[in-house]
Amino acid sequence: MRPPHLPSLRSARARRTVIPLVTLAVAAAAAGTGAAASGHRLAESATYRAPAARTAPLAESAASPAPFTLRSSDFAAGGRLPTWTEFGGAYASEAGCSGKNLSPELRWSGAPAGTEGYALFVHDVDAPQSYGWTHWIVYDIPGSVSALPKGDDAAYTPGTTDWQANGIPQVGWGGPCPPADGETHHYVFTLYALSTADLSTSGLDYNGLMDAMAPYVLGATSIVGTFSLG
Repeated sequence: MRPPHLPSLRSARARRTVIPLVTLAVAAAAAGTGAAASGHRLAESATYRAPAARTAPLAESAASPAPFTLRSSDFAAGGRLPTWTEFGGAYASEAGCSGKNLSPELRWSGAPAGTEGYALFVHDVDAPQSYGWTHWIVYDIPGSVSALPKGDDAAYTPGTTDWQANGIPQVGWGGPCPPADGETHHYVFTLYALSTADLSTSGLDYNGLMDAMAPYVLGATSIVGTFSLG
């Protein structure tokens, strides 16, 4: 059963998180006019628990000349995410979505010199809360790795997402689950190149991972996918 929606949260839907410059550029190109969309279903429920204010994401190094690029064979930059990425599985009834909950294939190239590891965030910038909604956090990805296969969301250290913070213990990829109102949400995949392969702490949430990796960031790259229901 879907959680009840709170109309009072609709007024917050135009707020956006502060994200890296490379992310903003890609998101603007994907969004066209940049019109705000409605929020995440769970975030509109009466049981939604808003976390503390978030650390601003880390900007990529302006000094890095590397053409660091993130792409996917499952969706084009600015294009729609596959239907099978939608949230679903054991916790589908709590979230109100019933997809296959598979992460898309991702690959990257041109990482900055000295890269020893990577961290990845997937973030819905159209959710109603001011910082958006984080769907996936994974880190301690070795520097020798240059791709994540479709559905491979458990090979490296998973972080704590907004699903878990709001009582749905989904580990790894937690796919799109926007309201069924036809409005398009933009999901920003941001990959950070780090000068360390191991952050030595499991289960970091958004703020915790930002703080832990801050001394090691060499660069970042993003790709945006879209999704809508209804």
